[in-house]
Amino acid sequence: MTRKIVYPDAEQLESSIFTGTRLSSLESLGEFEIFYGNRPDDQTVIKRCDGANAIISGWGVSNTVIAALPQLELIAFTGLGASTFIDLKETSRRGISVTHCLSAAEAIAEHTLGLMLDVARHITRLDRDIRKGHWNTEISGSELRGKTLGLIGFGRIAQAVVPLAKAFGMNIVAWTRNPNENRAKEYGINFMSLEKVLSESDIISLHLASNAETENLITEDHLSSMKPGAMLINTARSQILDEAALIKLLKVGHLAGAGIDVFDEEPLSKNHPFLDLDNVVLTPHVAYNTPEALNEMYDTVIENLINFYAGNPQNIA
Repeated sequence: MTRKIVYPDAEQLESSIFTGTRLSSLESLGEFEIFYGNRPDDQTVIKRCDGANAIISGWGVSNTVIAALPQLELIAFTGLGASTFIDLKETSRRGISVTHCLSAAEAIAEHTLGLMLDVARHITRLDRDIRKGHWNTEISGSELRGKTLGLIGFGRIAQAVVPLAKAFGMNIVAWTRNPNENRAKEYGINFMSLEKVLSESDIISLHLASNAETENLITEDHLSSMKPGAMLINTARSQILDEAALIKLLKVGHLAGAGIDVFDEEPLSKNHPFLDLDNVVLTPHVAYNTPEALNEMYDTVIENLINFYAGNPQNIA
């Protein structure tokens, strides 16, 4: 029986990626099908993936889809934080492996700095004002130089943020579940308790994977403990923090601003409260989205498939 690999929810921008050696590598594993367009519903995914042994997915695979595909062996997720989009307990129960991609760190780090600069200097808001005919010279920005940046989580993405932030003259502290003195010296930072990082930082940037241990890690009390006038950047996952509490603290001005790339609701509805806040910069979950990062990401996806079927699974979520 020929092995079948399906990518049921590809975005059109990926059409140039699955060509040449990448396509040859996938076809060497079996029959490969890819579908482009808007995010499909479950029944469409089931129809497209009928008989599939492996699925490549960027939007995740629901339990309804999993139950309808008895031959499924592997879900190759195209990013990090697979548990946000896939029920890992259910896949484990059914003997289905899930892989993810440890890639795009530099792209996400640059996006993090971009949001930081935008929030600090009100770039998007001022651009919007000019386009409306308002020459707004009254809003004062904030310099990054000399400010304390608090990193929550210290994996590959947070580590990539460090040299960028240092180039702006920022002081850096971090919280991680596994602080290490050698790593602190290597990166020239200080590890501190979660409470101290939150209360002593001018800017907080979140860099944690979403899982059972990190869900709602940053509570309303944590957010309230941040410095008055502090800023928050989130390019990780919205599930890490209390989004409603963040919105409340931004509304009352306890927090000066936020740069957000990830949300509880994606895409945002037309009446979402974030849309009414001038002190928030919003991007549609695209921190990873550069040609360089996409190439790296899909090379990893293909390597994950090859390694899995060679009996040497890597990057298991």
